[in-house]
This record gives sequence, C-alpha cells and structure tokens, in this order.
Amino acid sequence: MKHSVAEHHVAGGASGLVVHVPGSDVVNLQVRFNSGFQFTDRKTYELPHVLEHLLATVTKKHPGPNEFHIEAQKNGAYVNALTSTDVNGYVYECADFELDRILDLVEEQVTEPLFAAEPLKAELGNVREELSRNTTQHANVCSILLGEKAFPHLLMDYDERIAQLPDIRLAAVREHYEATHTASNGRFFVAGDFADGGVDVVKRLDRIFRRLAVGERRVRSREIGRGLPEPIVTARDIQQLYYRAMLYFGELTEPERRAMLLLRMVLTGGMGARVYGEARRRGLAYAVGGAGHTEPGNSSFGFVGYVTPGNAQPLFELMAREFMAVREDGVTEAELNAAKDLVIGSIKRSTQTASDILGWYTEPYDEAGEVRDFDKSLELLREVRPDEVRAIAQKATIGGRSGLSFLGAVTPKLAGEYEKALKPMWR
Repeated sequence: MKHSVAEHHVAGGASGLVVHVPGSDVVNLQVRFNSGFQFTDRKTYELPHVLEHLLATVTKKHPGPNEFHIEAQKNGAYVNALTSTDVNGYVYECADFELDRILDLVEEQVTEPLFAAEPLKAELGNVREELSRNTTQHANVCSILLGEKAFPHLLMDYDERIAQLPDIRLAAVREHYEATHTASNGRFFVAGDFADGGVDVVKRLDRIFRRLAVGERRVRSREIGRGLPEPIVTARDIQQLYYRAMLYFGELTEPERRAMLLLRMVLTGGMGARVYGEARRRGLAYAVGGAGHTEPGNSSFGFVGYVTPGNAQPLFELMAREFMAVREDGVTEAELNAAKDLVIGSIKRSTQTASDILGWYTEPYDEAGEVRDFDKSLELLREVRPDEVRAIAQKATIGGRSGLSFLGAVTPKLAGEYEKALKPMWR
C-alpha cells in the first residue's frame, strides 16, 4: 500500500514516526515507553504489567471502574495496552473523525493516571486472571520456561509472577510510572491520512510530552541467550508434545537479518519448505514453526511447535538433518528464489491497512531509531545470495549456545533421546 513516513522530534526528547497513508479513513496510534519487565526489580517483576493495567482503565478524570475504557470505545474506537520485556505501550485505532477526542484521552491516560487502592486491587485481580489463563496455554508455557533459563534477567515463568502479585504496592507502581513515563523515554507512532503531513497531530503530541518530566531514555538489555546444559522438561498429561529448540547468538547486521528471514522460509515457510513440507508429506506434524528473532545485541533461531509423541523422533531428526544440510551445503538458487517470492508476497498482502503499515516501522524505530525503508527493504531481500543464507546457519551454531524445552507426556530420559536427535543441528 502506498504511503510515506516522516520522523518527528517533540518536547523533552520524545520522538516518533508519522506514516501518511492516502485514503485511509482510520488512524492507528501508539505511545510507548522503555518501561517493561527488565526495568524493574526482579522481586516485583509484574509491576510494569500492573502499571499498564492501571493506566488503561482509570484516570483522574475517569476514576470509576472501566469508565475510561468505556469512554474510549464509545464511538467504535479500539483501545488496548501491552507490556513486554522492553516496553509499556498504549494502542488506539479510531475513525479519522475521532482523532482529536482520542488524542485528548491519550493525554489523560499518560499524564493524569489515577493511583488509588481500589483500582489497584481490581487490576491485581485482572492480572492474576490473565496470567492464570496463560498457564493453560501449552506453547506459551513451553516457551517462557526456556526463556527464563536462557535470559534469567529478562523473563520469568507465570507461576512465580502470580506468586509475586500480593507484594506489589501502590507506591511502587507510582514510582515506576514517574521514573519511566518521561518524555525522553517515550516514542510515538501514528498512521493515517494526513493531508498536512501530520503537522497537527505532532503539535498535539508535543503538548502531551510537554506535560511529562524530561527524564532519560532507558537502555534495553543486549544480553545473549545462555546455552543450557540439558533440556527443560515439563510433564503434563496431554496427547501432544510441545517443543522449542533454539540457538542463541549475537547481533546481526541488516544483510544478515534478511538472510535469516530467508533461512526460516527455506526451512519452514510453507508446503514447499524443507522441514515443514516434508513433515506434511510424511504425516509427521500438522504445523512446524520457525522462530527467528533479531534485536540489538542478540539473535536467536530455531524450531517451535507441537507433535504427537510417536512422531517426535523422526520430526526432530528431520529438523536436524535439514538445518545441518543448509549449514554444510547451502541452499539452491531455485529454493531461495521461492523463499523470496513467499516472503515478499506475504509482506505485501499483510500490509493493507494503516495498522499493518505502522507495524512495519514500530519495532525497528523503537529499538534502534531506525526508519526502515519499506520498498527498499523488499528490493534488498531480492539481493540475498545463497552463501549468505548458509553463513547465517553457520553463525547460529558457532557460539555453542542452545536451549531445548519440552512440555507434555515426557520424561527426562525421553527428552534426552529427543536431544540426541536434535544435536546435529547445533554441533
């Protein structure tokens, strides 16, 4: 979809992007702060999440239960919030005629939060319910238990987080807000049809950030995932085995990031992929996912999914064999071109709304201040060579950092057998 993007700097050191999407009759807006889990004491790990809930539900002008949310949604606007290892984010999507009213609510939300005992009690209960639900999502549990061991300063399992909730105090939530929700620590992202290039909306955002303390930009962790000496085994009486097999390594350049994206497509991107395609042909697994993650400081690559125990061994042997084949022998021009077509076609198909397009720019800018050129990025994907894909498979292995997590009807002995099947992948 045709669009243009411009970077803007406003009061107190805040900055962000305005994406002009001609013809869009909706506006998507996000305000984000580097205030996620890594920026609090591990003994109060859930504190940023509780803060997010408070800011998303009550303000000084709308102190009643759900009153702020009801006001935000009354004309069909979508409102949500998020907490991650890195950020607290506040998300809106609204009809274009609603933008001024929504910006008033954004200002109210981030500059006039209400810290009171009754809302805190309610949101501690809501966070507990949310986390308790997560404990029943097998794939998430398999992932978070591995992540906790690989990134011990960044991630924590759900049960421990639930146990911490009674110790979170109102004063600590307010203190975290005051320390992190500052202008210099803030970023904004807006997408819609702006005939003036976004001048008016940037002026409005400038007013919002002027009301915050200047503060400083919090620096995110660049920790590389730790290699684990043995698999993580979580026994559950279910019919499928959930797995996550990861390699952890350092920061990648932009060309290397593109190569890793295509490596994932070659192995798991559709019915023609080496691992996923053969797994489906042989009836080994309904789905096989490729996990590729890059950010400043660290990267990871691996396989995720679920499989019945009887098919686990041959599936893991297939994964190890094909990953090792790419690492040792590379990929063909034909399969690499097919992977490029798949990726580029998927990106074009999935960027047809203002929200989709904004998602393309948000993480690179929030992480590193990078304004990633949409059209140029697709052109550069076409230029990736087979030897670059092979080099990424080699780089993923060379650090010797790997981690395995299994969840299901699995014993440590059986997990050891699965590990043997996967070992060629990271040797």
